[in-house]
Amino acid sequence: MVTMNNDGQNGRSLPDGWELSTLGESCVVVLGQSPSSDTYNTEGVGLPFYQGKTEFGDLYPTPEKWCSLPKKLAEKDDILISVRAPVGPTNLCPEKSCIGRGLAALRPKNMPTKYFLHYLRYIEKEWDSKATGTTFKAITGDVLRNQEIPLAPLDEQERIVNRIEELLSDLDAGVAALERVRAGLKRYKASVLKAACEGKLFENKKIESGQLPEGWQWAKLESLLSESLANGRSTQTTIDGFPVLRLTALKNGKIDLRERKIGAWTKEQAQNFLVKNGDFFVSRGNGSLHLVGRGGLVEQEPDEVAYPDTLIRIRVSPNICDIKYLRTVWDSPLVRNQIETTARTTAGIYKINQKDLGNFIIPLPPLDEQRRIVAEVERRLSVVGEVESAVEVGLARSARLRQSVLRSAFEGKL
Repeated sequence: MVTMNNDGQNGRSLPDGWELSTLGESCVVVLGQSPSSDTYNTEGVGLPFYQGKTEFGDLYPTPEKWCSLPKKLAEKDDILISVRAPVGPTNLCPEKSCIGRGLAALRPKNMPTKYFLHYLRYIEKEWDSKATGTTFKAITGDVLRNQEIPLAPLDEQERIVNRIEELLSDLDAGVAALERVRAGLKRYKASVLKAACEGKLFENKKIESGQLPEGWQWAKLESLLSESLANGRSTQTTIDGFPVLRLTALKNGKIDLRERKIGAWTKEQAQNFLVKNGDFFVSRGNGSLHLVGRGGLVEQEPDEVAYPDTLIRIRVSPNICDIKYLRTVWDSPLVRNQIETTARTTAGIYKINQKDLGNFIIPLPPLDEQRRIVAEVERRLSVVGEVESAVEVGLARSARLRQSVLRSAFEGKL
């Protein structure tokens, strides 16, 4: 679909029988208004009260609050559109409801609601360029009413909706299958790492539940260290100083040495914080419990760069523990459980410290067994990684196909 100017002059014409309208001309537009706080509740008393995108599902929102004295109402099957932070997402109103100022309701005039819904979903990303505001983005009622929409003849609108939903239903089934594959891969990865920790990775291992194989032992992390655990140092960013990694350098069990900034300190000041090949770094804090304590390994000889205070450095004794074995078991359910039950939250940030890490228990096989486990896990997870990449390509292609279906529909080419 070629986006037209308000006067419709863009060098391209609509299909025969189509006309260019606006949402204000073709819909009743209701701008939301938040009711008094003493009139809404979480006990289900009154009408459902929707405030914004956070309540949206794939097609219908889920109420979290109810209002006994609403100011603005949406009717059943109105299109709810988020008009502030973020702008553009849509849902259908499942029943008469109260809407707050983060939403507007669109009620098409004697035309199929889903024709408008699909068009709004097609142009969803365009709203951001029309939004204003510094604290958060929002669109005004005038912007919403002046949004153009190409209208097919009424009977053709019905056919377009039916064809869109037929194609998108097939596409959704494919996406659901890919999501099931992705979830299965996640479970498989967890099972591989669990088996690695329990000595059950190889078929010839017959281990009683809760016991370690012969020759293995439980070891505190602090007993494996060649140097004490060490936090990095906080520095301000400058244009002339010494490089330091960003927290974003920690990615998928590795350290990306390109993710850095220039810190306001000298090389001499950074000496105790220089990164070495074989260093393992752990995230000290994160707003997500799932991400706190994630680790990454430096697998190449770095140029001179330091690490920040958001990371804790782990250096193990190589004659006791293979650093790649530590990296392998670090994401296992055994270690993740210790991290997530130990992490403390302050101001919405989950944190762990050196004392926590030092007391973590690691299953420790002999060195040759550690290396064998690492090789087998890497072999299996490399296959998983290839399939995950294929799934991501498939999901990205599905998103493009969805837009292609909608573009063809509203160009009259479906």
